[in-house]
Amino acid sequence: MFRVQNADFIADKLAEELLPDQEYREVLKNALEAVERRMHAEHIEDGGRVEFDIDWSLLEKTGRWYICCADNGDGMTRAELDKYTTTLAVQGAGRNQSLRGNQGMGLKISGPTKHKKGVLIRSMKHGERTAVQIGWDGTEYGLIPIGQNDELVVGMPPSAFPDFVNTQSSGTVATFLGNKDDDNTVVPPGKNKGWLLKYLNTRFFRLSDSGIQVYARVPSGEIEDWPRRREEANKSKSFNMTKVRGTERGWNEAADFQGAGFRGSVPLAGDPALGIPTAEIHWWVLPPFDAPKEISARHYGGSSFAVLFQNELHDWKTGFFASPYFARLGVLWGKSRIAFILEPKGTTVSSDFARAHVLVNGARVLDSECWPVWTEQFKALMPERIKQTMEEEQARLQVEDPDRIRRIRDRLKEVMQLLRPRRFRPMEQGRVKAAGPVVMGVGSEGGEVVELLKDGTSRPTKRPRSRGIGAVLSDLDDQAGVPASESVAVQNLQPRWVTEEESEGFTIVKGNGHGLRDRAAALAGTDGRSATILLLNREFRGYQAIVGSMNDWANPEGDDDKLAKIESITQEWIDQKMIEAVEGLRQLENGKTWITEHYDEAMSPVALTAAFMADRYHLLREVKRQVGAFRTPSATKAD
Repeated sequence: MFRVQNADFIADKLAEELLPDQEYREVLKNALEAVERRMHAEHIEDGGRVEFDIDWSLLEKTGRWYICCADNGDGMTRAELDKYTTTLAVQGAGRNQSLRGNQGMGLKISGPTKHKKGVLIRSMKHGERTAVQIGWDGTEYGLIPIGQNDELVVGMPPSAFPDFVNTQSSGTVATFLGNKDDDNTVVPPGKNKGWLLKYLNTRFFRLSDSGIQVYARVPSGEIEDWPRRREEANKSKSFNMTKVRGTERGWNEAADFQGAGFRGSVPLAGDPALGIPTAEIHWWVLPPFDAPKEISARHYGGSSFAVLFQNELHDWKTGFFASPYFARLGVLWGKSRIAFILEPKGTTVSSDFARAHVLVNGARVLDSECWPVWTEQFKALMPERIKQTMEEEQARLQVEDPDRIRRIRDRLKEVMQLLRPRRFRPMEQGRVKAAGPVVMGVGSEGGEVVELLKDGTSRPTKRPRSRGIGAVLSDLDDQAGVPASESVAVQNLQPRWVTEEESEGFTIVKGNGHGLRDRAAALAGTDGRSATILLLNREFRGYQAIVGSMNDWANPEGDDDKLAKIESITQEWIDQKMIEAVEGLRQLENGKTWITEHYDEAMSPVALTAAFMADRYHLLREVKRQVGAFRTPSATKAD
């Protein structure tokens, strides 16, 4: 049997692995299990209640604002309270200790280590009402004396318990005391007033959908105006108890507001031969930001991804951090209206000690070999509603001037041939004689094979199949001199001018959590080598400075039509500049020193911003030359 010499070190070490606010997850799990045990013993299916509320009895005696979690579960006797709060990895009342179950570590690790003043725990069972306080006494973690004669375990009057616990004659109240005497744990520093409700909603997939109702008090107004008694708070319309339902209910209500078919799930077969279990991806298409019914601040909204295990949500990825995960699932735009939850299934699924990550076969799900298999299976079964939403969002941001791209490509035609290797295709009517190996399958991913004809025009041709290894045997000199036409690959890079808010609907390459915020441009797609959408930031200060300068020079009277023309011309030349930067770098692709991961770095929003800020001298000259054609007479005279 192992012995522990320094339990405090173990506690601090384990606490380092915990996520923020983990203690509230732990206390709720304990409360739910206690209520379930009581209901099972009494053979009933409803009447369970858990409340996160102000500790009104302590407020009355101390004047301090502490948050507590109260339940009407089976409670603990004096002996049980002493045992369960001071023994690590104890076999709890539920007798379900295992790697996939209760590990007997949660609250006693997360509570005292994050609240050095301690956690005050009061419990009622079999007529006993007792209390202990576990925290840091200045030397070690353990029970802190709370009796008049420094007793560690003391009796409690009925007034120390909420009415619903007294009515049940059993239950527990756990109060979090913070790290200093005057800490406010109802609304801790840096938190908004709805922080706890949002944490519980996003931590759990579903709550309050069975016989156990979970509530959280949401305060409002200034602290000095808060009610000082529970009865007063319950009468207030803005300082009320709100039912906690979890992420699923919030997303369901928002999706259903649009009608039927805006949510569902896709079963994934996995691959038993490779040890990859089955899974299910739950999906929602949510209303746009300006819809009458949108996701409240008490939940995460679109552009969110999480992993589900045992009714808890792990590994949250939101906003720009979700981009690579949406890309793997095939969602490249419209991301701000779509949300996913991945649910791995089977006995090989578990979670780490901190309940921060879901594991499959001991590896984190999103780092495992399961994730790419599941994403490919999802893409093959992608719901039509998601496809339709992507098409709608893409159409909403189409370029207004369809000829702009043609003009840009014509101007870049010569420079884009400087580094591109010359490739040829055998053709009876070809105008050149090709020697050496014949290249089959030119054009990069996302591109289009084009044949250059004798008159200088081009036409798309069907992409041939890629060649097998045996094809090298035919790349001999006996093919030299055959008629051929030169081929080039045209990448269909489409620029989109968007706001920073609109950019959140796209899957951005290497967004690094910032996406397009204060960045000039970004690629939207799976990776930097193959992405076909170039996002340009209308709100970027570098762009706004150029437009402002041109407007002051050519449109001092502030004519709206001329301003729109100035913006259009400026955007076109910036489009050209950024397309040249992206396409030019892609010409270096060689499979050795320039591979996909290097393109992700080289075409990140940060790198593209550097390209934007470079050589603004020539950019301004070109814009000024074209804008000058319709410059106002008053501006010319002023010069």
